[in-house]
Amino acid sequence: MGFALLSGCAAYRSELPPRPDDASRMESGQIARPDDAGQLAGGAAVPAPVSADPAKGQIDPAEPKSDDRVSRAQVVLTTPASRDPDTSSSFTPSIPQPSEERPIDLPTALRLADSVNPVIGAARARIEIALADLTAARALLLPMLNVGTNYHNHTGVLQRSSGEILSTSNQSLYVGGGAQAIGPGSVEIPAVNVSVALVDAVYEPLAARKTLDVSRFDASATANTVLLEVSTLYQDLHRAGALLASRRRSEADAAEVEKITSGFARAGQGRQADADRARSERKLVGASIRRAEEEVARASAALCRRLHLDPSIRLLPSGDPLAVLMLIDPAADEEALIATAIRRRPEVGARSAAVAVAETRLRQEKARPFLPTIWIGGSGGAFGGGSNLYPPTLGNFGGRTDFDAMAYWTLRNFGLGNLAIQKRRRGEVGAAASENARTISRVREEVASARADAIAQHERIVLAVDEMAASERGFHQDLERARQVRGLPIELLNNLDLLIKSREDLIRTVIGFNQAQLRLFVALGTPPPLEIAATRVPRAAEEATGDRDQAAEGGGGPPRDVASEVREAHQASLRAAGEYEREQARLIESLAPGKPLASRDVRVAELKALAEAHRKVVVTQAEYHQAVWKLLDKPAPEPQPGSVQATKPPEQANSVETR
Repeated sequence: MGFALLSGCAAYRSELPPRPDDASRMESGQIARPDDAGQLAGGAAVPAPVSADPAKGQIDPAEPKSDDRVSRAQVVLTTPASRDPDTSSSFTPSIPQPSEERPIDLPTALRLADSVNPVIGAARARIEIALADLTAARALLLPMLNVGTNYHNHTGVLQRSSGEILSTSNQSLYVGGGAQAIGPGSVEIPAVNVSVALVDAVYEPLAARKTLDVSRFDASATANTVLLEVSTLYQDLHRAGALLASRRRSEADAAEVEKITSGFARAGQGRQADADRARSERKLVGASIRRAEEEVARASAALCRRLHLDPSIRLLPSGDPLAVLMLIDPAADEEALIATAIRRRPEVGARSAAVAVAETRLRQEKARPFLPTIWIGGSGGAFGGGSNLYPPTLGNFGGRTDFDAMAYWTLRNFGLGNLAIQKRRRGEVGAAASENARTISRVREEVASARADAIAQHERIVLAVDEMAASERGFHQDLERARQVRGLPIELLNNLDLLIKSREDLIRTVIGFNQAQLRLFVALGTPPPLEIAATRVPRAAEEATGDRDQAAEGGGGPPRDVASEVREAHQASLRAAGEYEREQARLIESLAPGKPLASRDVRVAELKALAEAHRKVVVTQAEYHQAVWKLLDKPAPEPQPGSVQATKPPEQANSVETR
């Protein structure tokens, strides 16, 4: 293996063109001279520099100048790229073309999952089962109705109560409400019958109602979980598509860098190693494109599986992949968010209802020995019969009515069976309470984790935009310098690596923030919203996916201090809005029915605090809008009297937020 590796390296070294900086080898003819730069540029000879003499009307060869090497390098850089297949920037797709492609957006995916997902369907079907159980529990005291007939025939001996044995043959027939009427006994299957333990009639409806609550909360929790997973998979698909577009753009940049470094190497102005590195960089980008295509296919198949669609269909996400979803303020008070989640999460509601079910079952078993089981039966119909002793054997038909009622109390196994069942119910109550506590702890952890992730990703967005702007600006500056033969190709290669990394970091950061926002939103007990207002990352973010033309020299996004100003103004606006909401909630709570009336001075102070909080909201929003205009490098329009939209940036001018 080592010999093969050394042989391969030797063969590769033999294929490299010799360095043109060895004067002795130039004189010996082993290496092309600098005058042969045209032969190094792709096979076509480049003529020597010429000068035109208008007076003579002819063109004469020009004298060599001191900057002749720079001229030759510029000639090489302007020649077409080599037609060698190894330098081609086109790659065949690694994934076969799908049988069908369908565009889809997030609201459509959520609606589709809500209607056809089998997991959500199964959870909702359990609600119907719980409703049926509740109906049955409420009907325990209602009687059963029976209509029927029975025929009895006996031949042989019988024993009287006195002990006398008789040989007789008798028959009887009953028709009407109920059945099984034989001899002097009551109708065993009454026409109207109530048979129930009173303890079950009292407690079963209560337990069934709580069980229905458990089923409803579980269905909501299941829907939230599935819809969150659909939202996450949709964002994964968006990220895969954005990374694919970014790498295709990076491939074009890498091809341009490869062309420039190869030209430098052919002209003797750069090392062949730099050209080989540029070629390897372009091939690595091409390989990353193939991996991105595979990731798009995998993300589409995963989303299809969750949407109960054919995985062979290729889903294409619509919308802007760099749209930032701001659903919950990351700077909101953590304890307030946790309290809201505990109050609204369906998982907590389901476990609380399960505790109520267990407690109801315990009370039921405690009351069972003290409440009787009742049995009431009534029948009516036609009855007749006879025997060989009293002919005819089947006759004497007439009307017959029966009514029976009884009540009895039961102690299972001298009461020890009842005590065992009660202990079991107590254990179930403890298990349900522990599960409820565990669920609350999990909700706290989910809210805190999602909030921390949202805060971290929110901070990283600004940093990613800054890095993107700096790398884009540096790359285009070095690219222009290399085109003008004023810089080295190695600097261009380093900036290309930084540019590729910053593009992908920005995409991952924005998608990660959106997923954290969705997790935090669902962690508060609400399914992902069908209509989401999104704000795009400004300026340099467009470069990540190639949505904007290449920046001019010196361009590349807002300076760091402007981006920080936007972030700080936005956070101040969110804090002011949160303070206003708290003041408003405090005032509403003080005015709730049953609360003691406050004095006039206290009420005036509360109203002043609310007005001051509202003033801060207006001021901070205006500062935020001004910062956004500054970030966009556009002058803010002059505010018109009575107009709120005047200071809003373009993406917000059509929707004025009112509280």
